[in-house]
Amino acid sequence: MDAGIAAALISSLAGVVVSVGASVWTHRQGVELEQVRYELERSTRDSEKRSAAKAELDRYREPLLVAAFDLGARIHNIRKKGFLAYLKSTPRRRRLATLGTLFCVARYFGTLEILYSRLALLRFESAADTRLVAALLADIGREFASDLYDRVDTFHSSRFMLWREEQRAIGELMRGPDGLAEQCAGFAYFDTRYDEIFAAWFGGFATALESGAAPGSERLARLQTLLALLVTQLDEEGAYTLVVDGETVAPDWVTAEGLA
Repeated sequence: MDAGIAAALISSLAGVVVSVGASVWTHRQGVELEQVRYELERSTRDSEKRSAAKAELDRYREPLLVAAFDLGARIHNIRKKGFLAYLKSTPRRRRLATLGTLFCVARYFGTLEILYSRLALLRFESAADTRLVAALLADIGREFASDLYDRVDTFHSSRFMLWREEQRAIGELMRGPDGLAEQCAGFAYFDTRYDEIFAAWFGGFATALESGAAPGSERLARLQTLLALLVTQLDEEGAYTLVVDGETVAPDWVTAEGLA
């Protein structure tokens, strides 16, 4: 083969190799750039989701904190401070003691219902800055619904049990007649409408409350602990919690004696 022709062929082949290599490199770079762009966009979306979840939690932080604190404090008063002695008082005090306690439960579920109506539950449970609060809320709901506690004979007679459907129904009713209010109904509304719309959902719970079994309830003891943890997580300003040596440990109604 003529040396000139051979040189031309080699030069041509080299050009093809360079061209193919450049094309492959350009394609690879394009793929890598797309991957980087995708990761950045996904990170931005995830950040926006976290921000949205945190923003909604912050919006309802105070109502949820108050509801959780009041419910935990009432449970503590029942378990350790003889609050249910009022059940032996005048008919008015007896009704107030019963309905006041049921209202604490109802307001907690009502506040939760409002929060969940504003925020996708899956996003709330997966966002890093709301995941722990979501887990505690789920645990509290589970403890209310469990049939493992306070059995009289069988799991059918488990005291203070509220199934998920009952929890949601109570929460919905606490949003007023149309079920759309952005804040829970007050005690006066709860009292006047209790027999008409709430009693059907609270029947078993109210009976257990009036039976005198509450102070020794395993379920209520467990709920008190979980509510204390929830309050600690929600109380960013430390207004409701006990501080020991500069460290926030629990609401002031949670002590070794109180949780025992």
